[in-house]
Amino acid sequence: MQRSRAITAVRLARAQLGQGDLEPAIATAMFVPVEDSAHPRVTWMLAAFGKSLNERAGGSGPDHTWTAYAHNTWRTTA
Repeated sequence: MQRSRAITAVRLARAQLGQGDLEPAIATAMFVPVEDSAHPRVTWMLAAFGKSLNERAGGSGPDHTWTAYAHNTWRTTA
């Protein structure tokens, strides 16, 4: 159940990003609990979110916020 909620949250974040709503998209992606992000599918989806964010708004404040969060949370680059 938790994994399904995490997947739904990442899908919502991607949709928000697609609409240009950067801050809400990042807030939604940050809602995914760290323990749920260990699942391979969720990990892949969060990485794809980070890549899409970087492609749309690379170098922006929201991009830096997400990159720092991902790095500090998962000790990786988003």
